[in-house]
Amino acid sequence: MKVSIIIINYNTFRLTCECIASVFEQSKGFSFEVILVDNASTECEADLFLEKFPQISLLKSPENVGFARGNNLGIAQAKGAYVLLLNSDTKLLENSILLALERFEQGKNIGVLSTALIYPDGRLQPVANRFPSIRLELIELFRLQKLISAKWRAKTFLGFFFDQKTEIEADWVWGAFFLTKRSIIEQFPEKKLFDDFFMYYEDVQWCYYIKKKLGYEVLYFPQTKVLHYGSASSQTEVEKTVIKTQNSLKNEITFLTKEKGANYVKRLYFWRMWKFSTLRGESFQALAKMYRKILKNKLEID
Repeated sequence: MKVSIIIINYNTFRLTCECIASVFEQSKGFSFEVILVDNASTECEADLFLEKFPQISLLKSPENVGFARGNNLGIAQAKGAYVLLLNSDTKLLENSILLALERFEQGKNIGVLSTALIYPDGRLQPVANRFPSIRLELIELFRLQKLISAKWRAKTFLGFFFDQKTEIEADWVWGAFFLTKRSIIEQFPEKKLFDDFFMYYEDVQWCYYIKKKLGYEVLYFPQTKVLHYGSASSQTEVEKTVIKTQNSLKNEITFLTKEKGANYVKRLYFWRMWKFSTLRGESFQALAKMYRKILKNKLEID
């Protein structure tokens, strides 16, 4: 078995069916299995997936254990040399998994690979990112990024500064299309991905361990694109960032405190607060207020 494709479903029957169908329609030239983990959905009976796709393996969790633990349930049953974590709200438009595999095998030290992700209107999503850094916050605060070329600015910051059109080694990539080797997962403590976060920030945590502790590369590979519905609404990117920041802050604090210490987190948030406070716009000011409150509460989240 070449690849074990793990998909988590929680009350997204239609989208999940569309995702699974696209995998079978587009994936050629390699052996694979699809492991669907249902996180105690209440929308419909999980066995309905087997009626539509009898070739998949269905795991039914008795409770909603979240994204990371759900994936670990699938990984425990995986037979493939590679493991692909694939969001249920994605759709393959071409043979993206084969292209990703071929690129992975060309590299000497790749630990994680993500393809480009696009919204239904074709816009690229900010998949390739840098780890949180005081240095980067200070560069933005004092507008030093304006003194370097657009190319170097994009490479330095990634995220929204990067057009997501060029292959690049990132610090972390989104978990929506997360291709790695089973042998790499087995190098984690307990031979599984960290699953102490119910949802949000687990992809940062995984990439940090793979890159900083195990010494592998995290590669962003935009030569193939995968449709990712995500929060593809009328919200602006900044508004989405505010919402995601609010949802993931507790996990970020936990992770950074463990890796960098509480004093580092306080200094990071202090400069991040000032950065947002100097930017125009209601969303930026809301972020500044949020970080000010967190610092006042000594990193405690209400």
